[in-house]
Amino acid sequence: MSHFTVLVIGDNVEEQLAPFHEFECTGIDNQYIQEIDQTEEAREAYNTNTTRRYKHVTPKFPLGKLYDPYLDRFYREPTTEEQKKVGLGSGCGDGISWTSKDWGDGRGYRAKVHFLPEGWEEVEVPTKDVKMFSEYIEGWYGHVPVKFGRKPDLSKKHKYGYTLLDANGEVIKTVDRTNPNSKWDFYQIGRRWNGFFMLKPNHDGTLGTASLICKMDPDYKSPEAGRADQCLKGDIDLEGMRDEAGQKAADRYDLFTSLTAPHPPIVPWDTIRTKHGDGHIDAAREEYHDQPGVKALHANKDAAWFETEEFACSREEYIDKARKTAISTFAVIKDSVWYERGSMGWWGIVTDEKDTNEWQDKFFSLINDLPDNTLLTLVDCHI
Repeated sequence: MSHFTVLVIGDNVEEQLAPFHEFECTGIDNQYIQEIDQTEEAREAYNTNTTRRYKHVTPKFPLGKLYDPYLDRFYREPTTEEQKKVGLGSGCGDGISWTSKDWGDGRGYRAKVHFLPEGWEEVEVPTKDVKMFSEYIEGWYGHVPVKFGRKPDLSKKHKYGYTLLDANGEVIKTVDRTNPNSKWDFYQIGRRWNGFFMLKPNHDGTLGTASLICKMDPDYKSPEAGRADQCLKGDIDLEGMRDEAGQKAADRYDLFTSLTAPHPPIVPWDTIRTKHGDGHIDAAREEYHDQPGVKALHANKDAAWFETEEFACSREEYIDKARKTAISTFAVIKDSVWYERGSMGWWGIVTDEKDTNEWQDKFFSLINDLPDNTLLTLVDCHI
């Protein structure tokens, strides 16, 4: 899950964000939702994928018969040691896998450990040998079948997808209902970046725009005096924002230097990771975090989460980069078109990220020529 900044240019903030909502999270079924035919993709997966099954290897039970490994019979009570590791919910770790639910035995909701009984073995079998195509689709894609002659219930059980069946129960088509242009699952103005814009002296930044914010977000909290999350371009103190970002960068760089200078230079994580090779990540982590410089950073609450690689430049270069990026955001929406630095994913992972300088050029080409009476809004988006 990730938060990122989006600059919306223009008055119609909600309308410009609307085309990019993630349907599976918002549930808003509007003109941006498309029906994507996944039949061929699903059929190819069905014909090539394998499925786990358990089978007997002793004559005690019918030899060769295959069983779903997640039947209740393949769960047992945890040992005293295992009980310390399991809790509510389901998961796996420390070599055990467990599930918590009401097992229908009168003993209530509790965790049981998944296991392979003695005299059984786990095998991989072709999915098509143990499941019908429609059953596979419903389990993997979540598309509930629509019986022959009936229409999908798009308001409820077929809202996010469905599978059409013929008179013989065979799959005609399976459809995913989604917004292929989704960028966010929820957003708020300001939020984590509350007070993003620095205002010029004698500019309060409201100019009647507070009602716009309140209409869209009743939980919106106004920034401190001299700051705003929504204002006219002409109200923004661009040079002041650059100076502020430069000063914060200088303080950050100086803190890093003061903590690490007394120790040997920190060996970068990538270097240590490569040294240990695949399969030895724990050893790599231990060596990296055992460095005196890294320990010094972790011991300081203001530097505990510093990424050492970002300081692999001179103080002047570090400050200059901060000044250049002072007002830039991860993405910009202008005239309902989404421009972004990269593709934001789970846990802040960015793919296809553009070069920082390239993004700065594109960013400023979008906003530098805007009239001073253009409304700008800083939005905290989440995905």
